[in-house]
Amino acid sequence: MAITVNDDDASSTERQKVTKILIINDSSSSSSSPLVNLSATTFRENIRSFLRDYAETQDYTLDDGKNTIVSRLYLVSESTGVGFPLFVIEERISSHGSSSPNPLCDFCRCVGWSHHYVSKRKYHLIITASDEWKKPLTKDSLTEVTSSSSSRQLMHGVIHCNGFGHLLCINNDVVSGFLSGDRLMDLWDRLCSTLHTRKISLDDTSRKGSMALRLLHGVAFGRPWFGKWDYTLSRGNFGVTKDQYTRAILILSSMELDTIAEDFSGTRRKEKHMKMIIAFYRESSQTPLVTLSELLQYMLAFRAKAPIVRKTARALVGMSLNPHVSTSPVPRDDDDDDEEEEDTSDTPFCSSPDQEEPEDNGNESSTDTDQDTTIMDMSPTKYDSFDAMARGECSRWSGKRLGEAAQAVLDAFKERNSVLTREELREAVRLSIGDTGMIDFLLKHIDKVLIGDQIIHKFATPGSRKFRFSLMPVNSRADLDQEAEQKEANGWTPTTPGLDPHEDILYLYHNLLLMYPDSEVYGDASEVILNCKSFVKEWPLPSYQGPNSITVSCQVVPNHEEILRDLTRKLPPGELVMVSQNTTIREL
Repeated sequence: MAITVNDDDASSTERQKVTKILIINDSSSSSSSPLVNLSATTFRENIRSFLRDYAETQDYTLDDGKNTIVSRLYLVSESTGVGFPLFVIEERISSHGSSSPNPLCDFCRCVGWSHHYVSKRKYHLIITASDEWKKPLTKDSLTEVTSSSSSRQLMHGVIHCNGFGHLLCINNDVVSGFLSGDRLMDLWDRLCSTLHTRKISLDDTSRKGSMALRLLHGVAFGRPWFGKWDYTLSRGNFGVTKDQYTRAILILSSMELDTIAEDFSGTRRKEKHMKMIIAFYRESSQTPLVTLSELLQYMLAFRAKAPIVRKTARALVGMSLNPHVSTSPVPRDDDDDDEEEEDTSDTPFCSSPDQEEPEDNGNESSTDTDQDTTIMDMSPTKYDSFDAMARGECSRWSGKRLGEAAQAVLDAFKERNSVLTREELREAVRLSIGDTGMIDFLLKHIDKVLIGDQIIHKFATPGSRKFRFSLMPVNSRADLDQEAEQKEANGWTPTTPGLDPHEDILYLYHNLLLMYPDSEVYGDASEVILNCKSFVKEWPLPSYQGPNSITVSCQVVPNHEEILRDLTRKLPPGELVMVSQNTTIREL
């Protein structure tokens, strides 16, 4: 649906600017349907009518030769209400070659379309970064897409008037977060369907951090990320064939998790962590996970879940895998009852699925730095900073104040070097922190926060209703040294399984897909997939015909002698032309 709005500019009384707004239905049921219905069956006719009916021509050009026409239309999402501009630049190419600095298309040459005829016009479809939506385009807008990772444009595609084009970049809106990559790809795909494009190519360099999505999604789903919109491999680099690409994906995606666990059956920390990741996600999944493909699919879905859902899953897995975790209600002393009443009255309500369930280990050990205790042996930490804890627990104290109080707790442990009861720890902290309400809040939640390389362990001993606290090192000295070596080699270290699903996926990506131990087969298969970047989508020829019109494909076909004598490359594709049914060959 299009809406026309009169935009009166007080500084310009000679004319009124007409702003046209196109409301797009972007619900899941209409994600693949055309934006509007256009009567023509060829791109060259549809793009003209689309701009004429829904866009506004701008009063500036992008070159001195007046060979570009800039149009702008506003799109508004029906589901979110977010409005944004779509710029369309018509770039004309003269037969004399003087209008365009390079009438030949480098993107066509790279994808293998250099045998196509040179088009007289091509159209750039651009969505700029959200902080530039009110600014006019510049000449650099046409050349800003040499690298998708360095471009600030959210979307840039170029389509020749014969219907063949190239998707140059898709980027998440990191400024405002209004437009995600999936929404932008849905919009691009619907634009192409609306305008009746014939074939679109792209160079897949999409990444999530240091992970190439064509490898990650290829193993998980059997297709690249762009495969969700039916883009398929066009050709591979370095002589890689489509059969080799298909076989490489099959090799990696069908790896059995039991076999991986056997290959990582050593005692090194890296091997232990791999088995812990697999065990955690297998235990938290409601369906059996057998292959690496199934595991990655579940991990990607787990990463997209709400934090409260992930937290619940970690708690349930912890109870099922750790026999020392008590499933009975946590004993509380009278002070804890007072603490609960004070927190619920002064703090905004914030639901939480887990209950504090202490480990019934019966030990009251001191904070000996030689003790080989890892964070994997205890219930997972929930927050990586006190700022995060203040937000997550709906605290009325800032993260900075909670951090200062936590330092007083650490000082109390350093002075006594022993296990402390709640009363002892509370009295020790009161000497430097006067706010007893904040102290009670901190003692309730401090075991959920990692403090440097240490963690406050809160537990209840058997037969006692009193809570005790101890300062536990996260890793032994040997583990810390090994982690430092791994950080230097890989740039990152493992975390608790399930605490950060992205880190878990990254760990599998590096240690299974890129550096599988003692196996060249999996490494070679990953290299084959990484060498396949060129993907293409082809739309079927439109079946709709007007009552008095017909669409024909015109192609020059040489005779046998001309093929032997003159033809040195493939024939160009046929040109689609819509004519009336009684058109003669001469008129065609």
